[in-house]
Amino acid sequence: MNIIVYIVTDMEGLAGIDRWEQCYDLDDSSANYKYGREQLTADVNAAVAGCFDAGAREVRVMDGHGRNRNRGFIQEKLDRRATSVWLSSHDPTRLEGMDETVDAVAMIGQHPMAGTLHGFLDHTQFPKELCRFLINGQEHGELSQQAVYAGHFGVPVVFASGDEALCEEARRLLPDITTTATKEGTGWETCRLYTPETVRANIRRDIAAALRKTDRPQVWRMALPIEITIEWAWSAWADRFSRIPGVQRLNARTVRWKIGDARDIYSWPSIKWQPLLE
Repeated sequence: MNIIVYIVTDMEGLAGIDRWEQCYDLDDSSANYKYGREQLTADVNAAVAGCFDAGAREVRVMDGHGRNRNRGFIQEKLDRRATSVWLSSHDPTRLEGMDETVDAVAMIGQHPMAGTLHGFLDHTQFPKELCRFLINGQEHGELSQQAVYAGHFGVPVVFASGDEALCEEARRLLPDITTTATKEGTGWETCRLYTPETVRANIRRDIAAALRKTDRPQVWRMALPIEITIEWAWSAWADRFSRIPGVQRLNARTVRWKIGDARDIYSWPSIKWQPLLE
């Protein structure tokens, strides 16, 4: 097939993950966090194997869970055929290796967007601080952000794994996407896990099938400029962002700005990077 696949990872939607501490323990050496990293590595290895089963010539893997600080994979256990990438820059945020050479994007261990009923650890970027993330007035999550970013280069998101709510979210956004469910969320921090070994076999099978499909999901290209609206859990966050040029304050907890480059979907206004001026 001779294609390049870009895998973006998270942790909340991984097989075997059923507690906050497995993704966010403050102690890098804790048993909980080590367990989470092991699940991350195992799910990614299943995905990488599926990509090469389908004939990929290169697989780039990005550790997308912010808590990890690009140290999430257990390197000695990670499939050696994968090329690890991360961020090429901050302010604005740019993903290393995400460019026109990529043929397809896959998301592993993704969680549903903030406000999703029965979504396990549902959130968008900031788990306990951001209430709503809107793109052009519609609520979206991190999967949508990745689709927007990849769309800048004409690349489709073809596969996603996560809980049942994430899989449903993915199919609403991209009807032709292939998904693998890892668990069923029953509350914000409760879920019913599916057998990890079975899930990983399914990830390997399903991602290979997604890459072999001729009717891949459409590239999500958005007309520019793109309007971003954020509702925070309390007004201090809106205080902070409203001081940045180009950010409009709508009420005590809500701010809005516009971007003229789809790659800025992941960028946050700061003294180093400002959105479009009105």
